[in-house]
Amino acid sequence: MLERFEALLTRALEAVAIVMMAILVIVIFWSVLGREAFRFSVPWSEEIGAGLLMWMVMLGAAATWSRRRHIVIDVILRKVGLRVRYLLSIFIELASLLLLAVAFKGACSMMQVSANNSTTALKISYSYLYLALVIGLGAMIFFSLLHLGRLFRRGPTMVANDAGNEWSTS
Repeated sequence: MLERFEALLTRALEAVAIVMMAILVIVIFWSVLGREAFRFSVPWSEEIGAGLLMWMVMLGAAATWSRRRHIVIDVILRKVGLRVRYLLSIFIELASLLLLAVAFKGACSMMQVSANNSTTALKISYSYLYLALVIGLGAMIFFSLLHLGRLFRRGPTMVANDAGNEWSTS
């Protein structure tokens, strides 16, 4: 049931990120069209564009983290035995969790510190922008904990097939 929830959450994060990308394209198009064709500025477009980009990246990064699709350098993991690969996978996941937790704490602090600061054109609190970091990093922590749980439950067999997935340019 938890894996089903993870899949549903991942798809929802991806869908929202895709919608935000479409809106971002429309906002940028409107800004360029207004400036180049009609000679008027759209002062809010930069703020909306930056906010959408931040949210889109963080939600997309979380969905990618869930699917274990971020870029990795796994040369060592491919060269060691199954038991060592398993132990290294646990270590890497724990180190990732530590990094994500530190970044999450920093994002929460940034939200609090910027609560009274707002954007120039739209007067939106910067806390709403930093909320993207909190939600994205929080989702990554959640997905990491689920992955770590799977590693412990399934044992070394979970990483058994990883060594055979060698990428090649041929």
